[in-house]
Amino acid sequence: MNKEWADKVRSQRYLADVREHGCLVCQRPPQAHHLTHAQGLRGMRRTGDQWAVPLCQEHHFNLHAHGNESQWWALQGLDPIAWAKRNWEYFNEK
Repeated sequence: MNKEWADKVRSQRYLADVREHGCLVCQRPPQAHHLTHAQGLRGMRRTGDQWAVPLCQEHHFNLHAHGNESQWWALQGLDPIAWAKRNWEYFNEK
């Protein structure tokens, strides 16, 4: 993992961009969820904003209630890490 992906980037502009997308599960208006299983972090430690993905309030709550983030995403059939990488790279090309 290169330094940019290892750093905890903070960007309100980027979080606003993430919230412009629909929820990854249902396409409803989202909140920005920070992937807890990215950057090798566990528990309640927040990852950098480059690891934020759009989730509506319902799916955001369901993910946290489930407890195992990697498993929850697998059950949804989605790869949020790939989405986060693509969106971050696109955002920085604008």
